[in-house]
Amino acid sequence: MSNESLISHIQASLDLVQSEQASARILADSIRGNGRALEAMPYNLIKEIENLAMDLDIAQWQDEDGFAPELAPILIRVREWLSKLPRNV
Repeated sequence: MSNESLISHIQASLDLVQSEQASARILADSIRGNGRALEAMPYNLIKEIENLAMDLDIAQWQDEDGFAPELAPILIRVREWLSKLPRNV
């Protein structure tokens, strides 16, 4: 699968979370699964996969425990990360 396809899967999950049609866990799973399959990734972007996914997991746990998670800043970081990914590999 091409990087473009993998990135579009992550983008679709991000859009669902932003429109409140999916949970943070869906996006975390998408980042982990699709992110690990990306090719020609610089180390700093690989490292960010788990950082972003873990922050989304924590937000999901907070939500499940009845707290309002600070999801907006994490989603901004996901968008910034997506913009840096190698696309035409």
